[in-house]
Amino acid sequence: MEEKQKIQELLKKVIAEEPNNLDKILSLTRKLALADTNKVRFSVDAGVIDRLGRELVARHETAVSELVKNAYDADAGYAKLFFNNVDNVGGQLIIEDDGNGMTRSQLVNGFMRISSSDKIHNPLSPFYGRKRAGKKGIGRFATQRLGNILTIITQTANDDEALKITINWNDYEMDKDLFAVANNIEVIPKEREKGTTLIINNLREWWTDAMIKRVYRYAIDVIQPFPLSEKEIEESQDNDEEELVDIGFDIKCYRDNIAVADAQTMFFEHALAEIQGEVDESGNGYWEIKNSKVDAITENPQKLENQYESLKGVKFRAYYFIYNINMIPKQAESYISSISNERGGIRLYRNGFRVLPFGEKNNDWLGLDASVRKRQILPVHSNTNFFGFVEISDDNEEFQELSNREGLFYNSAYQDLVDYIYKALTSAVIRVAAARGIKVKTNQEGWEVKSRRTPKETMEDAVDTLEKIAEEYESKSEADDGNAGTSEEDKSKKQSENREKAKKAREQAERLKETIQEIEEMNMLRVLAGLGIVIGEFTHEISQYLSPFEIDTNYLVDNLKENTKEYNIALDLKERFTSFRVYSSYFDETISENVNRELKPIDLRSAINPFFETMEKDLERNNIKLKIEYSDIELFTCKMHMSEWASILFNLYSNSKKALKRENPEKKQLLIKAGKNDEKVFVEFIDNGDGIPIENRDKIFNAFFTTSSPKSHKQNTLDELTGTGLGLKIIRDIVESYQGEVQIDNPPDNYSTSIRIELPITKPEETEDENF
Repeated sequence: MEEKQKIQELLKKVIAEEPNNLDKILSLTRKLALADTNKVRFSVDAGVIDRLGRELVARHETAVSELVKNAYDADAGYAKLFFNNVDNVGGQLIIEDDGNGMTRSQLVNGFMRISSSDKIHNPLSPFYGRKRAGKKGIGRFATQRLGNILTIITQTANDDEALKITINWNDYEMDKDLFAVANNIEVIPKEREKGTTLIINNLREWWTDAMIKRVYRYAIDVIQPFPLSEKEIEESQDNDEEELVDIGFDIKCYRDNIAVADAQTMFFEHALAEIQGEVDESGNGYWEIKNSKVDAITENPQKLENQYESLKGVKFRAYYFIYNINMIPKQAESYISSISNERGGIRLYRNGFRVLPFGEKNNDWLGLDASVRKRQILPVHSNTNFFGFVEISDDNEEFQELSNREGLFYNSAYQDLVDYIYKALTSAVIRVAAARGIKVKTNQEGWEVKSRRTPKETMEDAVDTLEKIAEEYESKSEADDGNAGTSEEDKSKKQSENREKAKKAREQAERLKETIQEIEEMNMLRVLAGLGIVIGEFTHEISQYLSPFEIDTNYLVDNLKENTKEYNIALDLKERFTSFRVYSSYFDETISENVNRELKPIDLRSAINPFFETMEKDLERNNIKLKIEYSDIELFTCKMHMSEWASILFNLYSNSKKALKRENPEKKQLLIKAGKNDEKVFVEFIDNGDGIPIENRDKIFNAFFTTSSPKSHKQNTLDELTGTGLGLKIIRDIVESYQGEVQIDNPPDNYSTSIRIELPITKPEETEDENF
């Protein structure tokens, strides 16, 4: 009781003499509460911040994507991410948005309040009514997960100044009361009208371009593919009130001020062709191909035969994609095709505002899907092959909206619109197909393959031609070949045009070179596939010799005198044949399981454990200590072949073994971690070998990229196939074929390399079907 009275007296004194010393008042208040013998209260250790940061946000890519989603929730039109000096630990990340910003009350009672209920009470954003995408209250922990120091600068449209807080997460140590840690808040001049900037310094992990691109993909589900409208205000037809219209959300990621991921680099630049068109004031309808990965670009707009008097001023743009023809990088193709079913098609906008239901899923307003079914035009041209939009304006008075403001009356103007867009798109598709040497119509006369040359030879010729074209345009841009009397402005314009044409020719040549490399890769894979058949036959045939080998070695051991040289050789021989039997059984079982080519969910334990049981002797010989950690009981992947996991594990193991041999640490360690999160299962292959140099982090999954030493001139065919740089590429192809991802990751302490594989989790009905 005496202690309680002493604290009370001291508290009265501080309040009277130091009323602004809130830290001291709070500390004494806390002590007074603990001295209460009649009641007990929960207390919070400051170390909970670190635990929550690491447990709520397991991966740094997820952490950043959650911060991006918070910008979306704040009605931002963009989020810009600047990764600075992130080749190593200790870099900086800046996330800037133009959202609503935070008032002092929102900053103190929202961001600085653990387990804030704001998103529960307000599931929609205040202005655009967006369904909030960020997880409840995870943002503050995401920043702690990423770096040691966070600076927040935020301003609202109604405030004259901005607020700034700097938080050093190292202040939140264990055995310190959370309530006792204070952060200064400053009032500073505004940076811009509204918005928030997060500056995270001393990042805990390094970042590669591939990791930054994953951030973009993780957050992409909140992006509208075509945020066209620059208008934010639309007058309601029913009254004079103004209605806010969502202008969309854009994400741009930069690394040392160089663009790494945005809508163009992650999406549109992979289109096979960009198609544009418009109807002029005379009612003439035009279309053209502005960009194309094949030689299909139109020098001038192409005119359609029909006249479209009711469509004056109508414009459209569409990005044309064809999947599974090796024209899109596999990872990008997996991402683009995965959203094509939901967002593919041609959308309609009026005065910059979306008109529903045109372009929604299963809405075939242009008849593209119906056209594919008729097969009169053979090249693919369904809605899922396009991402595009059509713009009309109020100048087109013949377009009349339905009373519910969803859709248009099917009058003659509407019919003309459908006719124009359909004919323009299919004309462009036919031109692209012709450039690819593809038959375009069922009744096409005189069509035949005009060349017996291989695709590789044809493309090599095309590369040469494109490089010559580029050289010609570069020479023209350097030469002062203007006619007498030509102005300097016209000369400069002409030179700029020549440089741009040279640049496009170079880009096309580089894309063709990549395709040629893919052909070489396929040839090598064909060799490996043939080798796999031979291995299967060998494994089957060798089994008949194993039993006699075992009988003979047992006879030698039983009949030789112990502790002699001959006896020890016989023991060694017996052990080697035993290891060989284990290898043979593993391969034989793996191949037998895939004879019927049936896919089934794979339990990661049933793939990992047998593999390393087979490798036990090899681990011992190489003095490698293995540790396997499973964080969940049921770890079933989507339906796969077991042999694919054999390939994945063998390639990863051989790479780790080489890295450990090169580094030769005092203790060679190999750590395998498997678990699941959200809708995916994962495996991490971690070692303490010589690591992956910074300059190779974004290359290791490329075909033919290898760090293995060249073989000698005495190498045989099998040696040639070892260390070709296809191992990780094969793994990536297997994983991505099931909509999964493989990536290098930041390794745990005392390790140097981590390769992480993520795959979709099996569906409950699939495990039931397989009687698991």
